[in-house]
Amino acid sequence: MTDVLARDYQVLAESPDPQNVFAGSPSLARLPRGRLVATHDWFRTDPDKEKMPNQGQVLTSDDGGCTWAKRASTDLMWASPFALGEVLYLIGNKPGSREIAIARSQDGGESWTPESILFEGPYTNAPTSVIERDGFVYRAFETCTPGNDTWKSLVVAADVSRNLLAPAAWRMSNHVPYPGTPGSFKQGDHPQGLYPPDAARSICDDGWLEGNVVEVAGRLRVILRVRMQGEATAGVCAVCDVTDDGRRLTNRFAQFYPMPGGQCKFHIIKDGAMGLYWTATTPPTDSFQPPGPLWDRGFRGSPGNERRALTLMYSRDALNWFQGGFVSISPSPMESFSYASLLADGDDLLVLSRTSRAGKNQHDTNLITLHRVRDFRQLVPEGFAAES
Repeated sequence: MTDVLARDYQVLAESPDPQNVFAGSPSLARLPRGRLVATHDWFRTDPDKEKMPNQGQVLTSDDGGCTWAKRASTDLMWASPFALGEVLYLIGNKPGSREIAIARSQDGGESWTPESILFEGPYTNAPTSVIERDGFVYRAFETCTPGNDTWKSLVVAADVSRNLLAPAAWRMSNHVPYPGTPGSFKQGDHPQGLYPPDAARSICDDGWLEGNVVEVAGRLRVILRVRMQGEATAGVCAVCDVTDDGRRLTNRFAQFYPMPGGQCKFHIIKDGAMGLYWTATTPPTDSFQPPGPLWDRGFRGSPGNERRALTLMYSRDALNWFQGGFVSISPSPMESFSYASLLADGDDLLVLSRTSRAGKNQHDTNLITLHRVRDFRQLVPEGFAAES
């Protein structure tokens, strides 16, 4: 039997009220001198999801992740931390208005500037990749018009030589609408109307969200999570191509592509040591099982929204993925390890997870947990990373 890669884990945060407050948006960064930074959010359960004071949380570790201390709170959600030298930034959204905003810390995350609004909302995303290339940083977002689930993909970019708190330093691409789900991707006996309309069980219209900007062979791509028939069709992502001439930033849909776990949020990183891409996803174990028994237990969403098997994968091109093993797994569909963010830490891989253990359900997670996959590069067969 294959062992779980990171069976033991640290609890970095635990909900004080699991029935009404849940954890989300885990993300990781490292400063050049070695300080590790972990961020996450607190959310209220619907309909007051974004009405939490000091929604964003910042924790740091100066001993390689052995111990952590809370350093600050911010008025940001879905934020990605990233470092430019010893300066730390958080880019995400303002709760409620969902404007794109950024904050800066020059003391390792212990204090922060007020959040600066870069683009009026509403927009959405989750803690996904921030990459630097040719003097610019890039991050993906999506539009999210209230009452309209047809979200559009976009990218923002900033010149790192300028003040990143100034909106003038940033540019935004065109907005690309979801191209529609091909009929051959749909399962006829799982129509949208199968699901009852109440909030706990409602299924969103088909669409994409939570895109990752990646650079592959000199090209910029956005790789997005895709929800089809409320995750009844699982394991598909979408790919957009991005071009940037320094003035105009252009985004266009390229194709759908198979990706295990692509129906739920993922975070893609590139490991410079081997030149490979890594991510952790949550493939469902049975997306076509009858939903009623799960709903009776309090499960949220369709069976394709199961998140109990956090699976580590690697790739040469950020499209064709090979499985390295389970980071963590629960025998219960009511538990989950999901929305994971990754950070290479020497020979190890740190995985920060939005986790539900004995919580309300698999979605309203009660923990933020840190998993360490030791010697993660040893999961790759000899010769895999070599040139063809």
